[in-house]
Amino acid sequence: MIKRRSRIARTLVIVGSAAPSIIDGARGLWRSEAGRKWLVPLVVFLCVTGLVLVIAAGVEALAPFIYAIF
Repeated sequence: MIKRRSRIARTLVIVGSAAPSIIDGARGLWRSEAGRKWLVPLVVFLCVTGLVLVIAAGVEALAPFIYAIF
């Protein structure tokens, strides 16, 4: 039988796999020749907001407080 991971472990896997994607996206926009450097703060902000929501969904006790902010 396949062992099922805990909710916290699954959340940490998602957060750990998202960090390199955020960094690669920001680097790609910053180095592009098309003049899209102004998009870097927007992309980073949206990705960090998504990570906060993923963490909030993983820890049920924090969810009502974080959802109230948004």
